[in-house]
Amino acid sequence: MSTVDTWDPSQNSDATNSDDINIDVLLRLAKISFNGQLDNLSEALSSDEISDYRHLMKRHKEDWFKVSADLEQHTLVHLIRFFTLAEAQLTGWEAGSKSPVVWLCRELKKRGAFPDAELIAWIKDNTDNKFLPYGNLLDL
Repeated sequence: MSTVDTWDPSQNSDATNSDDINIDVLLRLAKISFNGQLDNLSEALSSDEISDYRHLMKRHKEDWFKVSADLEQHTLVHLIRFFTLAEAQLTGWEAGSKSPVVWLCRELKKRGAFPDAELIAWIKDNTDNKFLPYGNLLDL
């Protein structure tokens, strides 16, 4: 006898509850960049972390604006680097125009720290996502 899977919307890993963005998790991810461990994220993160943190790629921009306002500028830059490479290296982390990189760059812009020519060049050199770092013009 076979079983049929059921879908429970309350267990959706792409939920939009801003409480899901945990500062400690973000600091953990930024530390991976700070420590120069970006070359192979599947080794820098456990398989549970890869699965558990995947939802961050699809969080709503308002959730990112809320959480990023409390982060230091260097932390934002490290998160931008982490999420740029995570989208390219980790299966299921694709985000397109909804990438956290877009929202984190907008937070830097709000602080007067973006555009940063060096960071923009790094992002473009390390992604195939045509929306990075500025996002979709229709979202402005």
